Amino acid sequence: MKRVYGILILLLSLHAAPARADNWDPWQVNEPATEKHSAHSTDNSILQTTVQLFQKYISPVDGQRCAMYPTCSAYALQALRKHGPLIGVFMTVDRLYHEGDPIEQLHPINKWGYIRFYDPLENNDFWLKTD
Repeated sequence: MKRVYGILILLLSLHAAPARADNWDPWQVNEPATEKHSAHSTDNSILQTTVQLFQKYISPVDGQRCAMYPTCSAYALQALRKHGPLIGVFMTVDRLYHEGDPIEQLHPINKWGYIRFYDPLENNDFWLKTD
């Protein structure tokens, strides 16, 4: 499955459009965003569009694969928006790598009628904070 994500990102990264979904899931209707674009928006637009294309066209057909909450694609959009393209991609790849790790499945929650494991972005970017 990780190979599919990598190929998808590579193939769809040629298409650029502004991002519009932050906490997307297959059963949620998204409102258009009205926020201002950051300095990273040009670099991120290709990556965010790729994730959004995955959410819109592939995820509904492929089914639910991510056992985490927020979903892996929503996590990717959050990471890209908060940390920019370089660290956002790094955090997304890290999330995809460790999503099946039993150590990460310590906080089960019931979401959309399924058991998910709570793993928000804020729990994984602590090493970036400078206090």
